[in-house]
Amino acid sequence: MFPEVFFFKSIVYFLYRILLGKLRSNNPRGLHRKASTAAFYHNHLSKCQKFSSLAHKPNLPCHTVVFDLEGALLRSSSPFPYFMLVAFEAGSFVRALVLLLLYPLIALLGGESGLKVMVFVSFFGVKVRSFRGGSAVLPKFFMEDVGLEGFEVLRRAGKKVGVSGLPQVMVEGFLRDYLEVDVVVGRELKVFCGYFLGIMEERKRNNGAVILNFVDKEILGDEAFGGKFNNSIIGVSSFKTSLNNHIFSHCKGIYIVSRGEKRSWRPLPSHSTTKPVIFHDGRLALRPLPLAALALFMWVPFGIVLSILRIAIGVSLPHNLSIPILIFSGLRHTVWIPIPIP
Repeated sequence: MFPEVFFFKSIVYFLYRILLGKLRSNNPRGLHRKASTAAFYHNHLSKCQKFSSLAHKPNLPCHTVVFDLEGALLRSSSPFPYFMLVAFEAGSFVRALVLLLLYPLIALLGGESGLKVMVFVSFFGVKVRSFRGGSAVLPKFFMEDVGLEGFEVLRRAGKKVGVSGLPQVMVEGFLRDYLEVDVVVGRELKVFCGYFLGIMEERKRNNGAVILNFVDKEILGDEAFGGKFNNSIIGVSSFKTSLNNHIFSHCKGIYIVSRGEKRSWRPLPSHSTTKPVIFHDGRLALRPLPLAALALFMWVPFGIVLSILRIAIGVSLPHNLSIPILIFSGLRHTVWIPIPIP
């Protein structure tokens, strides 16, 4: 019982710190940060172009594309289903229920604060060595959310750098194994004694320059490609992400995916990738959107009672009586009878 009590106390304390930070964001120091962000927008707005113009770019294979996973590749805008998968598969039923109950608060906080709450509830106390959700369960759900139009642009790129606001352990396996991305830049999680603390490392403003210098030297070197990739790094993202993430400020041009374009994107066919996506045996087969997760938890008590009732009927009643009653309760049973070959 002690781990559950400690888990709930930690959530309460973490939520208190998040809400306190929200209140402090209204002070003059927070206004100063908003002013600096507005200046950053003004300086880099001239580099933004429409995503539709990138689809017909003839020399795209000679460029390095720095793309934002959530803004330029995934059709949905909410990361909640992916954290529900982590909470359910890597955590427990109770952890997933707590995350669902906190969804109204997550939606109210939004942005970075809501993301921190989801990360904490999903990862706090999870053993690092036992976490296999990023490589086993999540890729199938990520692939179902990839837009065909964004994938076609990414496939034509010479080199690919994936940037995500999600923890690196969630996205790295999917991007490297199934989309053949050369460099993955995600959020690092703090670890103590082999367990995730559910807290992300803070982003640093100079990370963009450091990462792109690494890309230029280690991946796009003159000897490997004859220098044709130099000074040809372009970014693909949504408007909000590209201007908030300082990695994109080092790109020569930024192509913006609008919300209207993402709504019209088609789902990616299953045969589009070179490596087939194998769905590992997990407890959730459907995408756990908030309403679907609510229906799941509402069904659990009724499903337990129904299963016990069916077992009791099948054991206690004769076969000719139990079969019609079980069929009336919704049970379906398919029997295959082999036909002997004469």
